[in-house]
Amino acid sequence: MEFRTKLKNFIKKKWGDLCRHCHYVLMGLPFFLLIGGIVLSTASVIRIRKVIDGQSFQYAADYFESKNMPYRQLTVLGPGLATDDGSAPRKSSRGLDIEKVAQIHEALETTELSTIGTGRSSSKSEKIVNPWRDCYSAVANYPARGFMGKNETGNVDSCEVFGVSNDFAVIHPFCYESGGFLPDENGDRFSIVLNTQLAWNLFHSYQVLGSFVEINGLSFQVVGVVNEGQDEIAETTGVTKPRAYVQFRQLAVLANGPVENVSSADEASNLVHDTDFAVTCYEVLLMDPIKNISYNDLVQALSDTIGYSEDSSALQIICNTSRFHVTSLWKKYFPLKKSYSDSNTLQIPYYERSARLAEQYVVFWGEALAVGIVLVIAGGGYIYAIFHGKETRHKREDDSEDDHEISYLDKT
Repeated sequence: MEFRTKLKNFIKKKWGDLCRHCHYVLMGLPFFLLIGGIVLSTASVIRIRKVIDGQSFQYAADYFESKNMPYRQLTVLGPGLATDDGSAPRKSSRGLDIEKVAQIHEALETTELSTIGTGRSSSKSEKIVNPWRDCYSAVANYPARGFMGKNETGNVDSCEVFGVSNDFAVIHPFCYESGGFLPDENGDRFSIVLNTQLAWNLFHSYQVLGSFVEINGLSFQVVGVVNEGQDEIAETTGVTKPRAYVQFRQLAVLANGPVENVSSADEASNLVHDTDFAVTCYEVLLMDPIKNISYNDLVQALSDTIGYSEDSSALQIICNTSRFHVTSLWKKYFPLKKSYSDSNTLQIPYYERSARLAEQYVVFWGEALAVGIVLVIAGGGYIYAIFHGKETRHKREDDSEDDHEISYLDKT
C-alpha cells in the first residue's frame, strides 16, 4: 500500500513537472514564431534585392525613361540552323535575319515617330530627349589565342563570340575593367571586346588594350574588357564562361576564315555573308506612354513585316521591364504554370538564362517572405492574445473584489 502511494505521488509529481515544462514551451512558442518570422522575412528581402540588383541588363529602360516618357525593354528570340564548325547559326524561314530586322526597324521607326510627333504623346514631344533604340545579335563558338606582340600569352579551347549591332552596349550597360565597347560598323572591323574570364585566360590581366586575339586564323585587336558579374546565378548559367564581342558583320569573316585570294566564281559563291546568318536575339527599347502599348507596337511590327502570329510563330517575345514584379511572376509561375516553352531551336543568350534563373530565385524567396510574414502575424497575434488575456483576467478579478467589498459593506 505504501509502495502504491509513493508510485502514485511520483507519477503525479513528474506529470506536474511535464505540464509545467510544456506550459513554458507553449508560452515561449509565439516569441520563437515572431523572431523566426522576422529573421526569415529580413533574409528573404535581402536575398531578393541582391538577386534583382545582379540583373543589370534587365533595367535598360530605367536609364532612358523620364517624368515625361516611360520606356519598355523587349526581347525577341528566334531560331536558327546550327552548324558543325562552331560558326553562328544560319537563318531559317521561321526565324529572323538582318534583312527582316531592317524591316521591323523601319516599322517601329514609323510608330515611334508618331508617338513623339502628332500621335499618342504630342503634348510631350518637345520634352522627349532619348529616341528609341534596338540591337540584334547571334553567337558563334571558336577556340582563341592571345598575343602580345608576337608572343603567345594563352589560349582557350572554346569561347562564345557574340556578333552584335551598334547599339548593343546601350541596351546592355556593361561595367568596364578597361577600355570601352566596339566602335561603330564604319570603324575598325577587326576590333574585339573580351569579358574578364577570357581576358584572364588569355593574358592573365584585364589591362590588355592593344593586345591581339586570334580566332579562326584572324587577328582582332582588344579595345575593351567588360565585367559581366560573378555571383551564384552567373556561375550556374554560364555568364562567367570565356566570351568576346565583335561586330555582327564579322561573323561572316570568322566563318570564312583567312580568305586571301578568291580565284574563281565557285569559290566566291561558297563564301558566307552576314545576310546568311540568323539573328537569334533582337532587343528594343520603346517608348511606352500607355502601359504595355510598346508590346503591342512590337507585335504589330512583327505581324506587318514577317507575318508574326502568337499561336504559330517560332519567335518568343519577352518583356524585360518589370519582369520581377509580383504580378508578372504570378502570371508566369502560378498556379503551377510552365514559365517558358522548351524549344531546342532557340539559342538563349547568357543574360536571358541568368534572368530566368533569377526569376525562380525571386519566386522561391518570395514564398519564404510570405511564410515569414505569416509567422510574424501568428506570433504577434498569439503574444497580443496572451497579454490582452492577462489584462482582462486581472480586470475581472479586480472587479470581483470590488463587488465583494461592496456586498460586504451593504450587509454591515
